[in-house]
Amino acid sequence: MIRFSPAPGLSLALVPVLAVLLTLGVWQVKRLHWKTDLLAQIAHGQSLAPTPLGALLDEEKQGGLIAWRKVEARGHIANEPVRTLYAIRNGKPALRALAPFIVDGGVIITVDFGYMPKVVNPDYRLPRSGQDVLLQGILKPVRKPGRFAPKNQPGGLWHWPDTASIMTPFFANRTVETYILDIEAPRLHPAWPEPAPAHADIPNNHFDYALTWFGLALAAFGVYLGWHVRNGRLGFTAHRD
Repeated sequence: MIRFSPAPGLSLALVPVLAVLLTLGVWQVKRLHWKTDLLAQIAHGQSLAPTPLGALLDEEKQGGLIAWRKVEARGHIANEPVRTLYAIRNGKPALRALAPFIVDGGVIITVDFGYMPKVVNPDYRLPRSGQDVLLQGILKPVRKPGRFAPKNQPGGLWHWPDTASIMTPFFANRTVETYILDIEAPRLHPAWPEPAPAHADIPNNHFDYALTWFGLALAAFGVYLGWHVRNGRLGFTAHRD
C-alpha cells in the first residue's frame, strides 16, 4: 500500500504554484479558441468580394458579422491632421497614419493609410487629389487598450487608435467609431504612406503556451513527489494479513 506523509510547508507552497500555472494554462486554452475563431472569421471575410461600406453597415444592423470583411469606400480625406500610430514593422518601431475619410453618402470612418516613412509635424495632412477616390481594404474592429497601455499624446504619438477622438469634429455627422478601414490596395497618391495589410501573419501559438504552463505544473508536482520519495515520506509498504 502507498505510504504518504506530506510535508506541511512544502505542500502549502505547492498549492499557489499549481493554482497559478493551471490558471495560466486554462487562460491560454481560452485564448486558443478565441484566436481560432478570429482566424476563421478573417479567412471567411477574405473569401468574399469587396462590399460598399454603407451596405456592410446595413448588414450589421440586421445582425450580420462584418468585422474583417473586404470593403470599398468612395469619398475624400477630411482636412484633418494625421494621427501617427505607434506600430512594429519587421521587429522595429514604425509609424502608421490614421485620418478621417468622408464617404459619399455621409458616413465618416477612420482610415489606416499604412506606414509613414518618417516622423512628421503635428499638423501634417495627407495630400488630397481634389476629387473622390475609391479605397479598398479590410474593415478592422477597434480594440480598446489594456489597463497598462500607454496614453495617447494629442498632437503627438498615439499608442492605440482612439477613433472616438478622431471623430470628435464630426460628431454631428454619421460616424463609424467601432471600425477602421485598413487600406490593402496600392496607394492612389505617390505621397501617401505604404499600405499595410490588416490581417498579415497573425500568430496562433496559444496551444504551445498552454502546453508550457501545464507542463510546468506537472513538473512542479513531480518535483514535489520526488522530494517526498527521497526523504522517505512517500513509498510503498508490503501489505500484511
